[in-house]
Amino acid sequence: MFNILYTPEDIDAAIKASHEKPVIFFKHSASCPFSATAQIEVAHAKHDLDIYGTVVQYTPEIKEAIAERLGVAHASPQAIVVYKGKAESHYYRSEIKEMTLKKAVKELIA
Repeated sequence: MFNILYTPEDIDAAIKASHEKPVIFFKHSASCPFSATAQIEVAHAKHDLDIYGTVVQYTPEIKEAIAERLGVAHASPQAIVVYKGKAESHYYRSEIKEMTLKKAVKELIA
């Protein structure tokens, strides 16, 4: 499932959801070719994972709040695996792959 982050409260809800099962925070650009490639990978993964996303140009306050709350420096595109409120791993640019994200989540719940 893909959920769009609009507000800081949406970030809080996603972090709260991570206490039940791992979630992915996905930040990307509307104009970057690396982001376009990463977005395709995330789109394939959304059927099996809970993904919370934002476009960095449209929501600068959200990208900064994610970095602050999770303690992971901002990058774009970036996928952050969060479990029990903690950033467990994060991926940048070409590291963002459907199977990489699924494997990271599977290892957390195994």
